[in-house]
Amino acid sequence: MLSFDHTAARQKVPVVILCGVDARARTEAIEWILDGRGQQWAVISNETDGPAFEASCVERVAGQMVPHAIGCLCCVTRSGLVSSLRRLFAMRSQGHAGFDYVIIETLPDYDPAPVVQTLLNNPLVTEYFCLDSVVSVMAPGGFEALERSRYGFKQLAVSDRIIVDERVAASDRLKARIKALAPAADLIRPDHANPSEAVLGAGLEACLLRGDIEGWLGRSRYAASDDLEHGLFAFSVAFDEPLDWDAFHAWLNAGTQMNGDIMFRTKAVIQLAGLDGPVVINGAQHVYQPPQILTDIRFDTSKLLMITNDLDKSAIEQSLREDLPQFARINTERAERARRAALDPSIPL
Repeated sequence: MLSFDHTAARQKVPVVILCGVDARARTEAIEWILDGRGQQWAVISNETDGPAFEASCVERVAGQMVPHAIGCLCCVTRSGLVSSLRRLFAMRSQGHAGFDYVIIETLPDYDPAPVVQTLLNNPLVTEYFCLDSVVSVMAPGGFEALERSRYGFKQLAVSDRIIVDERVAASDRLKARIKALAPAADLIRPDHANPSEAVLGAGLEACLLRGDIEGWLGRSRYAASDDLEHGLFAFSVAFDEPLDWDAFHAWLNAGTQMNGDIMFRTKAVIQLAGLDGPVVINGAQHVYQPPQILTDIRFDTSKLLMITNDLDKSAIEQSLREDLPQFARINTERAERARRAALDPSIPL
């Protein structure tokens, strides 16, 4: 298990994923962000015939950005997104392009999970880039446009920031509905003084570098009711006692194998027995960032946050209550068998 490396985190290029079911609204949002002073941006767009952005450099990816978020090396290297990110970094390293941040613009009705997964656990990318924020643009058609989309509600639910237009910003009813669907997301108005600053800063690395792990979890923003809408749920669970890593890892692995496709986002800071600092868990569906130990943070209560589809808080709490002790028992028995086998090699494992 790795320890969080502050120096390595500072050297990575933060990436913003920009989603939204309305192409024009996304374009306007990108142009708005690029107008921010003091920041240099590169843009990767899935819109091959989109407008010319005034960015440091622009890459366009035709077809599916990420055919496979994880897999064999030949599948990973065929990803258009991975190729674009590596090409941008090479240009930057060689002095042919100057940028501090990257925007990845997805297609209108696109599932953001594969892009998130790439930035969490693709070894060809994560050495140089890190996920900062998932940003959704609320379409001028509002929720009517989302109702006609496949992934619009999921985009909002997993977002860290949501850019709203003047009509939405002026409506308390619409803002309340958005906040109910995405409790942890900050709403950004189009008259924000610094657009770049507004969309940045929600990623794990950014929060750890400024000592704001609670801000990354966003746990305080979730109400007692975890039911959002359209089958979506968002909730947090707390543990007062330190957990056994092998048992928790086995529980999470089993849950991911069974329900990974509907575990849209998983965040956790887990205090483990026998470790001086907590371990941070950061995942999207079945893909997780390698767990990291936070040796310089005190965190006495373990906290797990999940955004799911058709999987509510009571089911997770029941599983933790009933299944986690079973995994702990299995691991204890396995360790005891290994101990006996070390004393007597004739005893089978």
